[in-house]
Amino acid sequence: MTATTGSTSAVVTRADADGIATLTLDDPKAPVNVMNDAYIESMHAVIDGIERDRDTLRGVIITSAKRSFCAGGDLALLRQADATRADEETARLDAIKHDLRRFETLGLPVVAVLNGSALGGGLELALACHRRIAVDDPRLRVGLPEVGLGLLPGAGGTVRLTRMIGIEAALRVILPAETMDAAAALTLEIIDQIVTDVDAATASARDWISSHPNVVKPWDKRGFRIPGGNGSDPRIADTLPGWIATAHAQAGNLPAPRAAMAAVVEGSLVDADTASQIESRYFVHLSHTEEARNLIDAFFDRQRVSDESEDARADVSAVVDEAVLAEAIAAVRAGADPDVVDRAARCAGWRDGVLKRVDTRALEPSESDWVDAPFADLVDRMLFAPALAASRVQAAEALGDAEVNVASIDAGFPAATGGAARFCQEYSGGAEGFATRAVVLAATYGPRFAPMPSAT
Repeated sequence: MTATTGSTSAVVTRADADGIATLTLDDPKAPVNVMNDAYIESMHAVIDGIERDRDTLRGVIITSAKRSFCAGGDLALLRQADATRADEETARLDAIKHDLRRFETLGLPVVAVLNGSALGGGLELALACHRRIAVDDPRLRVGLPEVGLGLLPGAGGTVRLTRMIGIEAALRVILPAETMDAAAALTLEIIDQIVTDVDAATASARDWISSHPNVVKPWDKRGFRIPGGNGSDPRIADTLPGWIATAHAQAGNLPAPRAAMAAVVEGSLVDADTASQIESRYFVHLSHTEEARNLIDAFFDRQRVSDESEDARADVSAVVDEAVLAEAIAAVRAGADPDVVDRAARCAGWRDGVLKRVDTRALEPSESDWVDAPFADLVDRMLFAPALAASRVQAAEALGDAEVNVASIDAGFPAATGGAARFCQEYSGGAEGFATRAVVLAATYGPRFAPMPSAT
């Protein structure tokens, strides 16, 4: 017997067969599934129905009708995050998490069939299930990329992953914000099985449901301990400073890596539900930061650019790379300590500084060029020089802001600025503030800092 529920416009539909409810993600208004308002409403209604019918069901399978499983949070909505609406945004996030927790404590086995990529909130949905089965597809990717967008996993990812694989392993997944293939996820025990195709995955899910009627998440059992120890374990405490230093070296002095580490470590000291509240607090705070807005904007810029502008973007990338390197060399030749210049570059957001590629012979100080540069000036020079160079190419080749932002970030321009064009526009005081600061730098360090005429 098969029963089907859900309207034709629903994001999540349900079909029952032989006591197993199959929930299918398929947003009719979008090419991929994301956790937008339509998803929240639809998923909540479906779970209400599952709970009402619990006594007649043996289990639940969650899959997708699209090529990917779920792409995660609604970035367009997150781009509009506002600190004045923090309570409303927290309530929305907690509604998503509450429904995932309902799956986890349903009293029925719930299996995620990953027919395609599960990223961010999509993976967090899968982690709330009791088993994850992935299709063997080289295009399938799994990961939590939120830190790369200035955020952290906010739908339970820091909570569940820490309890599944331990603090250190969880941070190695969360902090780099990288994706992995199914085989790597299997090795980390983020997914449980890889099969040949969707039909085989569905069959395996049904078999697993039949053989695991009373499954309970480990952290819902009395006496549960986090693998490897919680944040109070001396072994964890001793290694934390090293993780923090590595995160700063790789990502610069940005709030997201620090908040992610704090959420994982603090959350490990309490029960899962309290850890979820800690995670929500950090997530909502990060969503209001300038870094998150810029990184999300850069993500959208990358979607806007076309192959037709590839050559022009290459020109921008080249001048950005040349400008920052030349500025770093000029600072050293004018008497600045190379280590201080590299530290200024890292403070500006350039990963690993900029001087490691330079022949030391090119860094010999020139007394005729001597200028005593304050550290704040050094930081600004590492940003203004390449941003102005990108602006000149933009004007000469009539490029759009999106092309300039993407090309400059590809060349290493700090992604948390949103790119060179956005940095010029969003600097303190806007374009006028940028021009004013550029004039000051030009008066001290030379005409290369003179702002574009349109910016004055």
